[in-house]
Amino acid sequence: MTLITPTPRLLAALLVLASTLGPAHAAHATPDDATVAAHINGAPVHALTLRALQHQARDQPGHPSADAVLADIVADRLQADWSRARFSAAQLYPASTVGFAPEVGVDDRLVGLLRSMYAKELEAALRALPGATLAGVIEATFPLAPAQLERLFGAPRALRLGYDFNPEQAALAAQTPLLRFRLGSAAPVTLTLRDVYQRQNVQGRMDFFNRKLDFIYQQARLRVASLFVLDWAERKFGAQALTDLRQALGEQEAVRGAMRQYGLADGAEAHSPLQTALARQVTQAEIGAFYTAHKDQFRRTEKVRARHIRVDSEALAQRLAAEAAAGKDFGLLARRHSAAPNAARGGDLGWVMQTEAPDWLSALALLQPEGKVSSPFRAPVGPGAQATWDIVLVEKRVEGYHPPDSETVRYMARKAIAHERARAEFAAARSKLVRAATVALNRKLIDEPARGTGGAP
Repeated sequence: MTLITPTPRLLAALLVLASTLGPAHAAHATPDDATVAAHINGAPVHALTLRALQHQARDQPGHPSADAVLADIVADRLQADWSRARFSAAQLYPASTVGFAPEVGVDDRLVGLLRSMYAKELEAALRALPGATLAGVIEATFPLAPAQLERLFGAPRALRLGYDFNPEQAALAAQTPLLRFRLGSAAPVTLTLRDVYQRQNVQGRMDFFNRKLDFIYQQARLRVASLFVLDWAERKFGAQALTDLRQALGEQEAVRGAMRQYGLADGAEAHSPLQTALARQVTQAEIGAFYTAHKDQFRRTEKVRARHIRVDSEALAQRLAAEAAAGKDFGLLARRHSAAPNAARGGDLGWVMQTEAPDWLSALALLQPEGKVSSPFRAPVGPGAQATWDIVLVEKRVEGYHPPDSETVRYMARKAIAHERARAEFAAARSKLVRAATVALNRKLIDEPARGTGGAP
Protein backbone atom coordinates (compact mmCIF):
# COMPACT_ATOMS: atom_id res chain seq x y z
CA MET A 1 0.00 0.00 0.00
CA THR A 2 1.43 3.36 -0.94
CA LEU A 3 0.36 6.79 0.15
CA ILE A 4 -0.79 8.81 -2.81
CA THR A 5 -2.27 12.17 -3.61
CA PRO A 6 -5.99 11.43 -3.99
CA THR A 7 -7.34 11.12 -7.48
CA PRO A 8 -9.93 13.56 -8.82
CA ARG A 9 -12.53 10.82 -8.36
CA LEU A 10 -11.78 10.57 -4.67
CA LEU A 11 -11.60 14.32 -4.25
CA ALA A 12 -14.95 14.75 -5.97
CA ALA A 13 -16.44 11.96 -3.94
CA LEU A 14 -15.76 13.47 -0.54
CA LEU A 15 -19.47 14.17 -0.18
CA VAL A 16 -21.43 17.18 -1.29
CA LEU A 17 -19.53 19.07 1.37
CA ALA A 18 -16.49 19.45 -0.93
CA SER A 19 -14.08 17.88 1.55
CA THR A 20 -10.62 17.06 0.24
CA LEU A 21 -7.76 14.95 1.52
CA GLY A 22 -4.62 16.67 2.71
CA PRO A 23 -1.09 16.51 1.34
CA ALA A 24 0.47 13.09 0.84
CA HIS A 25 3.46 11.82 2.77
CA ALA A 26 5.65 8.81 2.04
CA ALA A 27 4.50 5.41 3.25
CA HIS A 28 5.82 1.92 2.79
CA ALA A 29 3.98 -1.09 1.43
CA THR A 30 2.34 -3.20 4.11
CA PRO A 31 1.80 -6.96 4.15
CA ASP A 32 -1.95 -6.70 4.54
CA ASP A 33 -2.70 -5.03 1.20
CA ALA A 34 -5.06 -7.84 0.21
CA THR A 35 -7.40 -7.20 3.15
CA VAL A 36 -7.00 -3.46 3.78
CA ALA A 37 -8.46 -0.78 1.49
CA ALA A 38 -6.89 2.24 3.18
CA HIS A 39 -5.21 3.59 6.28
CA ILE A 40 -6.57 6.70 8.00
CA ASN A 41 -3.87 8.25 10.19
CA GLY A 42 -2.29 4.81 10.29
CA ALA A 43 -5.45 2.90 11.26
CA PRO A 44 -6.79 0.41 8.69
CA VAL A 45 -10.04 0.44 6.79
CA HIS A 46 -10.60 -3.19 5.91
CA ALA A 47 -11.66 -4.42 2.51
CA LEU A 48 -14.76 -5.97 4.09
CA THR A 49 -15.87 -2.52 5.24
CA LEU A 50 -15.45 -0.99 1.79
CA ARG A 51 -17.24 -3.81 0.00
CA ALA A 52 -20.05 -4.00 2.56
CA LEU A 53 -20.73 -0.26 2.40
CA GLN A 54 -20.57 -0.40 -1.39
CA HIS A 55 -23.24 -3.08 -1.19
CA GLN A 56 -25.25 -0.92 1.22
CA ALA A 57 -25.09 2.01 -1.23
CA ARG A 58 -25.99 -0.04 -4.32
CA ASP A 59 -29.52 1.38 -4.55
CA GLN A 60 -28.54 5.01 -4.01
CA PRO A 61 -28.94 7.42 -6.94
CA GLY A 62 -25.98 7.25 -9.27
CA HIS A 63 -24.70 3.96 -7.82
CA PRO A 64 -21.78 5.46 -5.84
CA SER A 65 -18.32 4.27 -6.90
CA ALA A 66 -15.78 2.65 -4.60
CA ASP A 67 -14.06 6.04 -4.40
CA ALA A 68 -17.27 7.73 -3.29
CA VAL A 69 -18.02 5.07 -0.69
CA LEU A 70 -14.47 5.17 0.64
CA ALA A 71 -14.65 8.96 0.81
CA ASP A 72 -17.71 8.62 3.05
CA ILE A 73 -15.93 6.06 5.22
CA VAL A 74 -12.91 8.36 5.62
CA ALA A 75 -14.98 11.43 6.45
CA ASP A 76 -17.36 9.57 8.79
CA ARG A 77 -14.47 7.95 10.66
CA LEU A 78 -12.92 11.33 11.26
CA GLN A 79 -16.15 13.14 12.06
CA ALA A 80 -17.68 10.51 14.35
CA ASP A 81 -15.39 11.42 17.25
CA TRP A 82 -16.05 15.11 16.55
CA SER A 83 -19.79 14.41 16.69
CA ARG A 84 -19.54 12.51 19.98
CA ALA A 85 -17.45 15.28 21.52
CA ARG A 86 -19.86 17.99 20.41
CA PHE A 87 -23.15 16.30 21.30
CA SER A 88 -24.33 14.02 24.09
CA ALA A 89 -25.44 10.45 23.46
CA ALA A 90 -29.03 11.55 24.12
CA GLN A 91 -28.71 14.16 21.37
CA LEU A 92 -27.06 11.85 18.86
CA TYR A 93 -29.38 8.93 19.56
CA PRO A 94 -32.69 10.43 20.72
CA ALA A 95 -34.98 8.02 22.49
CA SER A 96 -38.17 7.09 20.71
CA THR A 97 -41.15 5.03 21.67
CA VAL A 98 -40.22 2.30 19.20
CA GLY A 99 -36.44 2.67 18.97
CA PHE A 100 -33.72 0.19 19.80
CA ALA A 101 -30.52 0.95 21.71
CA PRO A 102 -27.89 2.40 19.32
CA GLU A 103 -25.56 -0.59 19.63
CA VAL A 104 -28.45 -2.97 18.91
CA GLY A 105 -29.38 -1.02 15.80
CA VAL A 106 -25.77 -1.13 14.55
CA ASP A 107 -25.53 -4.85 15.27
CA ASP A 108 -28.77 -5.52 13.40
CA ARG A 109 -27.55 -3.51 10.42
CA LEU A 110 -24.28 -5.44 10.46
CA VAL A 111 -26.03 -8.81 10.44
CA GLY A 112 -28.47 -7.65 7.77
CA LEU A 113 -25.62 -6.52 5.51
CA LEU A 114 -23.77 -9.79 5.87
CA ARG A 115 -26.92 -11.80 5.14
CA SER A 116 -27.59 -9.74 2.06
CA MET A 117 -24.04 -10.01 0.73
CA TYR A 118 -23.34 -13.64 1.50
CA ALA A 119 -26.75 -15.29 1.37
CA LYS A 120 -25.58 -18.33 -0.60
CA GLU A 121 -22.55 -18.99 1.58
CA LEU A 122 -24.57 -18.61 4.78
CA GLU A 123 -27.21 -20.96 3.42
CA ALA A 124 -24.49 -23.52 2.72
CA ALA A 125 -23.14 -23.08 6.26
CA LEU A 126 -26.64 -23.69 7.65
CA ARG A 127 -27.01 -26.86 5.60
CA ALA A 128 -23.75 -28.12 7.10
CA LEU A 129 -25.19 -27.94 10.64
CA PRO A 130 -26.64 -31.04 12.36
CA GLY A 131 -30.15 -31.42 10.98
CA ALA A 132 -29.30 -28.79 8.33
CA THR A 133 -31.02 -26.05 10.38
CA LEU A 134 -30.07 -23.55 13.05
CA ALA A 135 -31.76 -25.79 15.60
CA GLY A 136 -28.69 -27.98 15.24
CA VAL A 137 -26.58 -25.55 17.31
CA ILE A 138 -29.09 -25.32 20.19
CA GLU A 139 -28.18 -27.82 22.90
CA ALA A 140 -30.85 -26.97 25.50
CA THR A 141 -33.91 -24.81 26.08
CA PHE A 142 -34.74 -23.79 29.65
CA PRO A 143 -38.43 -23.29 30.52
CA LEU A 144 -39.57 -20.32 32.62
CA ALA A 145 -41.58 -21.32 35.67
CA PRO A 146 -44.52 -19.15 36.88
CA ALA A 147 -42.63 -18.24 40.05
CA GLN A 148 -39.65 -17.04 37.98
CA LEU A 149 -41.92 -14.97 35.78
CA GLU A 150 -43.51 -13.25 38.76
CA ARG A 151 -40.13 -12.42 40.27
CA LEU A 152 -38.93 -11.11 36.91
CA PHE A 153 -41.97 -9.15 35.77
CA GLY A 154 -44.11 -8.64 38.86
CA ALA A 155 -47.75 -9.50 39.30
CA PRO A 156 -49.70 -10.26 36.12
CA ARG A 157 -51.73 -7.38 34.66
CA ALA A 158 -50.23 -4.90 37.11
CA LEU A 159 -50.54 -1.25 36.09
CA ARG A 160 -47.14 -0.06 34.78
CA LEU A 161 -45.70 3.30 33.86
CA GLY A 162 -42.80 1.69 32.00
CA TYR A 163 -41.23 -1.58 31.00
CA ASP A 164 -37.73 -1.40 32.45
CA PHE A 165 -36.12 -3.77 34.92
CA ASN A 166 -35.22 -2.48 38.35
CA PRO A 167 -31.74 -3.51 39.60
CA GLU A 168 -33.06 -6.63 41.34
CA GLN A 169 -35.00 -7.76 38.26
CA ALA A 170 -32.01 -7.07 36.01
CA ALA A 171 -29.74 -9.17 38.21
CA LEU A 172 -32.26 -12.02 38.24
CA ALA A 173 -32.71 -11.79 34.42
CA ALA A 174 -28.93 -12.09 34.01
CA GLN A 175 -29.09 -15.40 35.92
CA THR A 176 -32.13 -16.76 34.05
CA PRO A 177 -31.09 -19.00 31.12
CA LEU A 178 -33.23 -19.31 28.00
CA LEU A 179 -31.05 -21.28 25.56
CA ARG A 180 -27.67 -22.98 25.45
CA PHE A 181 -26.01 -23.19 22.05
CA ARG A 182 -22.65 -24.07 20.52
CA LEU A 183 -21.13 -22.60 17.36
CA GLY A 184 -18.53 -24.84 15.73
CA SER A 185 -15.85 -26.06 18.09
CA ALA A 186 -16.25 -23.17 20.52
CA ALA A 187 -17.41 -23.68 24.09
CA PRO A 188 -21.18 -23.69 24.61
CA VAL A 189 -22.82 -20.32 25.33
CA THR A 190 -25.86 -19.73 27.52
CA LEU A 191 -28.17 -16.97 26.40
CA THR A 192 -29.95 -15.35 29.34
CA LEU A 193 -33.23 -13.53 29.50
CA ARG A 194 -31.38 -10.27 30.09
CA ASP A 195 -29.26 -10.85 26.96
CA VAL A 196 -32.42 -10.98 24.87
CA TYR A 197 -34.48 -8.39 26.78
CA GLN A 198 -31.89 -5.62 26.42
CA ARG A 199 -32.05 -5.96 22.63
CA GLN A 200 -35.78 -5.15 22.50
CA ASN A 201 -37.58 -1.93 21.70
CA VAL A 202 -40.45 -0.69 23.86
CA GLN A 203 -43.01 -2.97 22.20
CA GLY A 204 -40.75 -5.98 22.65
CA ARG A 205 -40.17 -5.20 26.33
CA MET A 206 -43.89 -4.86 26.80
CA ASP A 207 -44.33 -8.37 25.38
CA PHE A 208 -41.72 -9.64 27.85
CA PHE A 209 -43.60 -8.10 30.79
CA ASN A 210 -46.84 -9.51 29.40
CA ARG A 211 -45.27 -12.99 29.58
CA LYS A 212 -45.55 -13.78 25.88
CA LEU A 213 -43.34 -16.85 26.09
CA ASP A 214 -43.53 -17.70 22.40
CA PHE A 215 -42.24 -14.22 21.61
CA ILE A 216 -39.48 -14.44 24.24
CA TYR A 217 -38.11 -17.74 22.90
CA GLN A 218 -38.51 -16.58 19.30
CA GLN A 219 -36.35 -13.55 20.10
CA ALA A 220 -33.79 -15.83 21.75
CA ARG A 221 -33.62 -17.99 18.62
CA LEU A 222 -33.29 -14.88 16.44
CA ARG A 223 -30.36 -13.80 18.59
CA VAL A 224 -28.72 -17.19 18.08
CA ALA A 225 -29.26 -16.75 14.32
CA SER A 226 -27.53 -13.35 14.41
CA LEU A 227 -24.64 -14.75 16.43
CA PHE A 228 -24.32 -17.58 13.89
CA VAL A 229 -23.91 -15.01 11.09
CA LEU A 230 -21.35 -13.01 13.09
CA ASP A 231 -19.41 -16.17 13.99
CA TRP A 232 -19.36 -17.23 10.33
CA ALA A 233 -18.15 -13.77 9.26
CA GLU A 234 -15.46 -13.65 11.92
CA ARG A 235 -14.09 -17.01 10.85
CA LYS A 236 -14.17 -15.99 7.18
CA PHE A 237 -12.79 -12.44 7.42
CA GLY A 238 -11.20 -12.23 10.87
CA ALA A 239 -12.20 -10.47 14.05
CA GLN A 240 -10.45 -7.23 13.08
CA ALA A 241 -12.30 -6.91 9.78
CA LEU A 242 -15.65 -7.56 11.43
CA THR A 243 -14.89 -5.06 14.20
CA ASP A 244 -13.92 -2.49 11.57
CA LEU A 245 -17.22 -2.91 9.71
CA ARG A 246 -19.20 -2.62 12.94
CA GLN A 247 -17.20 0.52 13.77
CA ALA A 248 -17.97 2.05 10.36
CA LEU A 249 -21.70 1.45 10.80
CA GLY A 250 -21.55 3.03 14.26
CA GLU A 251 -19.71 6.01 12.82
CA GLN A 252 -22.44 6.47 10.22
CA GLU A 253 -25.01 6.62 13.02
CA ALA A 254 -22.97 9.14 15.03
CA VAL A 255 -22.55 11.44 12.03
CA ARG A 256 -26.25 11.13 11.14
CA GLY A 257 -27.06 12.08 14.71
CA ALA A 258 -24.90 15.20 14.37
CA MET A 259 -26.61 16.02 11.07
CA ARG A 260 -29.98 15.80 12.84
CA GLN A 261 -28.73 18.27 15.44
CA TYR A 262 -27.69 20.60 12.64
CA GLY A 263 -31.10 20.14 10.99
CA LEU A 264 -29.52 18.61 7.88
CA ALA A 265 -31.16 15.19 7.99
CA ASP A 266 -34.55 14.56 6.41
CA GLY A 267 -37.30 16.05 8.56
CA ALA A 268 -34.85 17.35 11.19
CA GLU A 269 -34.77 21.02 10.18
CA ALA A 270 -37.90 21.98 12.11
CA HIS A 271 -36.58 20.34 15.29
CA SER A 272 -33.03 21.72 15.28
CA PRO A 273 -32.27 24.04 18.23
CA LEU A 274 -29.01 24.90 16.47
CA GLN A 275 -30.84 26.19 13.39
CA THR A 276 -33.35 28.00 15.59
CA ALA A 277 -30.50 29.81 17.33
CA LEU A 278 -28.87 30.66 14.00
CA ALA A 279 -32.18 32.03 12.70
CA ARG A 280 -32.44 34.42 15.67
CA GLN A 281 -29.05 35.88 14.73
CA VAL A 282 -30.12 36.84 11.19
CA THR A 283 -30.34 40.64 10.78
CA GLN A 284 -32.89 42.63 8.83
CA ALA A 285 -30.14 43.69 6.43
CA GLU A 286 -29.35 40.04 5.73
CA ILE A 287 -33.04 39.35 5.16
CA GLY A 288 -33.16 42.21 2.67
CA ALA A 289 -30.11 40.94 0.83
CA PHE A 290 -31.53 37.41 0.70
CA TYR A 291 -34.86 38.76 -0.61
CA THR A 292 -33.10 40.64 -3.40
CA ALA A 293 -30.99 37.63 -4.37
CA HIS A 294 -33.81 35.08 -4.20
CA LYS A 295 -36.89 37.09 -5.03
CA ASP A 296 -38.48 34.29 -7.05
CA GLN A 297 -38.77 32.25 -3.85
CA PHE A 298 -41.25 34.84 -2.56
CA ARG A 299 -43.73 34.77 -5.42
CA ARG A 300 -47.40 34.70 -4.51
CA THR A 301 -50.79 35.13 -6.11
CA GLU A 302 -51.81 38.77 -5.73
CA LYS A 303 -55.37 38.36 -6.96
CA VAL A 304 -57.62 36.15 -9.06
CA ARG A 305 -60.75 36.75 -11.10
CA ALA A 306 -63.07 33.88 -10.18
CA ARG A 307 -66.58 32.42 -10.29
CA HIS A 308 -68.23 29.85 -8.09
CA ILE A 309 -71.31 27.64 -7.84
CA ARG A 310 -72.86 26.82 -4.46
CA VAL A 311 -75.34 23.95 -4.03
CA ASP A 312 -76.70 22.03 -1.04
CA SER A 313 -76.18 18.52 -2.49
CA GLU A 314 -72.82 16.82 -2.87
CA ALA A 315 -74.17 14.65 -5.67
CA LEU A 316 -75.36 17.73 -7.58
CA ALA A 317 -72.01 19.43 -6.94
CA GLN A 318 -70.14 16.46 -8.39
CA ARG A 319 -72.38 16.41 -11.47
CA LEU A 320 -72.03 20.16 -12.11
CA ALA A 321 -68.26 20.02 -11.64
CA ALA A 322 -68.05 17.22 -14.19
CA GLU A 323 -70.23 19.14 -16.67
CA ALA A 324 -68.18 22.32 -16.25
CA ALA A 325 -64.94 20.39 -16.65
CA ALA A 326 -66.33 18.84 -19.83
CA GLY A 327 -66.84 22.31 -21.33
CA LYS A 328 -70.30 23.53 -20.33
CA ASP A 329 -70.52 27.26 -19.66
CA PHE A 330 -69.66 27.80 -15.99
CA GLY A 331 -71.62 31.05 -15.72
CA LEU A 332 -74.72 29.44 -17.23
CA LEU A 333 -74.52 26.52 -14.77
CA ALA A 334 -74.18 29.03 -11.90
CA ARG A 335 -77.25 30.98 -13.01
CA ARG A 336 -79.30 27.78 -13.26
CA HIS A 337 -78.17 25.93 -10.13
CA SER A 338 -76.22 28.11 -7.67
CA ALA A 339 -77.83 29.02 -4.36
CA ALA A 340 -75.34 31.85 -3.74
CA PRO A 341 -76.48 35.53 -3.92
CA ASN A 342 -74.34 36.10 -7.02
CA ALA A 343 -76.05 33.34 -9.05
CA ALA A 344 -77.69 35.89 -11.37
CA ARG A 345 -74.21 37.21 -12.23
CA GLY A 346 -73.07 33.75 -13.22
CA GLY A 347 -71.38 33.19 -9.84
CA ASP A 348 -68.99 36.09 -10.43
CA LEU A 349 -66.76 36.73 -7.39
CA GLY A 350 -64.96 39.61 -9.08
CA TRP A 351 -61.32 40.13 -8.15
CA VAL A 352 -60.40 38.12 -5.06
CA MET A 353 -57.49 39.88 -3.39
CA GLN A 354 -54.63 38.42 -1.34
CA THR A 355 -55.03 39.55 2.28
CA GLU A 356 -53.52 38.57 5.61
CA ALA A 357 -56.60 36.58 6.63
CA PRO A 358 -58.84 35.74 3.65
CA ASP A 359 -62.20 34.04 4.23
CA TRP A 360 -62.37 30.35 3.34
CA LEU A 361 -63.83 30.86 -0.14
CA SER A 362 -61.27 33.55 -1.03
CA ALA A 363 -58.45 31.34 0.27
CA LEU A 364 -59.80 28.48 -1.85
CA ALA A 365 -59.99 30.63 -4.96
CA LEU A 366 -56.45 31.96 -4.48
CA LEU A 367 -55.13 28.40 -4.44
CA GLN A 368 -56.82 27.20 -7.63
CA PRO A 369 -54.97 27.01 -10.96
CA GLU A 370 -56.17 29.24 -13.76
CA GLY A 371 -58.74 27.79 -16.16
CA LYS A 372 -59.36 24.52 -14.28
CA VAL A 373 -62.68 23.70 -12.63
CA SER A 374 -62.13 22.72 -9.00
CA SER A 375 -63.54 19.67 -7.29
CA PRO A 376 -66.48 20.41 -4.97
CA PHE A 377 -65.47 21.67 -1.51
CA ARG A 378 -67.74 21.38 1.52
CA ALA A 379 -68.17 24.71 3.28
CA PRO A 380 -66.88 24.75 6.89
CA VAL A 381 -70.30 25.27 8.50
CA GLY A 382 -71.04 24.70 12.17
CA PRO A 383 -73.03 21.83 13.72
CA GLY A 384 -76.67 21.86 12.72
CA ALA A 385 -76.12 24.33 9.88
CA GLN A 386 -77.09 23.51 6.30
CA ALA A 387 -74.16 21.91 4.48
CA THR A 388 -73.19 23.42 1.14
CA TRP A 389 -70.64 22.63 -1.56
CA ASP A 390 -68.75 25.13 -3.69
CA ILE A 391 -67.13 24.71 -7.12
CA VAL A 392 -64.60 27.37 -8.16
CA LEU A 393 -63.25 28.43 -11.52
CA VAL A 394 -60.35 30.92 -11.68
CA GLU A 395 -60.51 32.82 -14.97
CA LYS A 396 -57.43 34.99 -14.50
CA ARG A 397 -54.53 34.98 -12.05
CA VAL A 398 -52.20 37.89 -11.28
CA GLU A 399 -48.86 36.95 -9.72
CA GLY A 400 -46.67 39.14 -7.56
CA TYR A 401 -44.30 38.95 -4.59
CA HIS A 402 -44.60 38.95 -0.83
CA PRO A 403 -43.68 42.43 0.46
CA PRO A 404 -40.03 42.54 1.62
CA ASP A 405 -41.06 43.65 5.12
CA SER A 406 -43.73 40.95 5.54
CA GLU A 407 -43.62 38.30 8.25
CA THR A 408 -43.63 35.63 5.53
CA VAL A 409 -40.40 37.00 4.06
CA ARG A 410 -38.78 37.35 7.49
CA TYR A 411 -39.66 33.76 8.42
CA MET A 412 -38.65 32.18 5.10
CA ALA A 413 -35.42 34.15 4.77
CA ARG A 414 -34.29 33.49 8.34
CA LYS A 415 -35.02 29.81 7.92
CA ALA A 416 -33.12 29.57 4.63
CA ILE A 417 -30.12 31.57 5.92
CA ALA A 418 -29.96 29.51 9.12
CA HIS A 419 -30.09 26.26 7.14
CA GLU A 420 -27.26 27.38 4.87
CA ARG A 421 -25.12 28.48 7.83
CA ALA A 422 -25.72 25.15 9.59
CA ARG A 423 -24.78 23.29 6.41
CA ALA A 424 -21.67 25.42 5.94
CA GLU A 425 -20.56 24.95 9.56
CA PHE A 426 -21.02 21.18 9.36
CA ALA A 427 -19.26 21.02 5.98
CA ALA A 428 -16.36 23.17 7.21
CA ALA A 429 -15.81 20.89 10.20
CA ARG A 430 -15.90 17.82 7.95
CA SER A 431 -13.55 19.36 5.41
CA LYS A 432 -11.08 20.48 8.10
CA LEU A 433 -10.92 17.00 9.60
CA VAL A 434 -10.36 15.36 6.22
CA ARG A 435 -7.74 17.90 5.12
CA ALA A 436 -5.73 17.29 8.29
CA ALA A 437 -5.76 13.51 7.89
CA THR A 438 -3.13 11.29 6.33
CA VAL A 439 -4.84 8.73 4.12
CA ALA A 440 -3.05 5.86 2.41
CA LEU A 441 -5.02 4.15 -0.33
CA ASN A 442 -4.74 0.62 -1.70
CA ARG A 443 -5.47 1.73 -5.24
CA LYS A 444 -5.39 -1.79 -6.63
CA LEU A 445 -8.05 -3.04 -4.24
CA ILE A 446 -10.21 0.08 -4.61
CA ASP A 447 -10.20 -0.18 -8.40
CA GLU A 448 -11.03 -3.89 -8.32
CA PRO A 449 -14.71 -4.37 -9.23
CA ALA A 450 -16.86 -5.38 -6.27
CA ARG A 451 -18.02 -8.95 -6.67
CA GLY A 452 -21.67 -9.89 -6.52
CA THR A 453 -23.64 -11.22 -3.62
CA GLY A 454 -22.04 -14.29 -2.18
CA GLY A 455 -18.55 -13.39 -3.34
CA ALA A 456 -15.51 -12.58 -1.27
CA PRO A 457 -14.89 -8.95 -0.39
